[in-house]
Amino acid sequence: MAKTKFFKRSSLPTTWEANAFYFIVNSNFAESYVTSSTGVPKAIGNSEMINSLIDNKIAGMNMLEIVGTIAQRDALVLTANAMVLVTDATGDPTVNSGAALYAYSKANDTFTKVAEYESMDVTLQWSNIQGRPNSTPASIDLAVTNSHTHQNKPQLDKISEDNTGEISYNGNTVRPWDSVDW
Repeated sequence: MAKTKFFKRSSLPTTWEANAFYFIVNSNFAESYVTSSTGVPKAIGNSEMINSLIDNKIAGMNMLEIVGTIAQRDALVLTANAMVLVTDATGDPTVNSGAALYAYSKANDTFTKVAEYESMDVTLQWSNIQGRPNSTPASIDLAVTNSHTHQNKPQLDKISEDNTGEISYNGNTVRPWDSVDW
């Protein structure tokens, strides 16, 4: 069995190596290619699938619909080929979460999934945080408030420092030990 070589490039190579996987990334696109034992490349991934759909299934497409659910997609009355973006496509058993884009073929009255989009909506609740402190947000807020007031605060407020670095207590300068010989 031949070993597969992996390459990451910013442009398509002029000469393709045999038995290789190429990941091509630049500012305009990201594509993947696999080469045969003779070095003949074949594009893989979403772009290949989308191009095939355009060539074979959705030529003449003239509309884009955006709906919330698979049920709403299925309820559409489409009179021509169309692209349908379903923002919550979890009603499709092939979609775990997020949105999906479907191509509708009027000739076959069928939907073909073209792409999936992972949902980035996040709801964060204190009770769902693993390893969280035992305190509640309210007790944390109270602790912050109380950190500015406590029993010894009136005494501590009597301590001050002037612009020369002299420390005073209740207006009287506090002198450090004049000698280390006590």
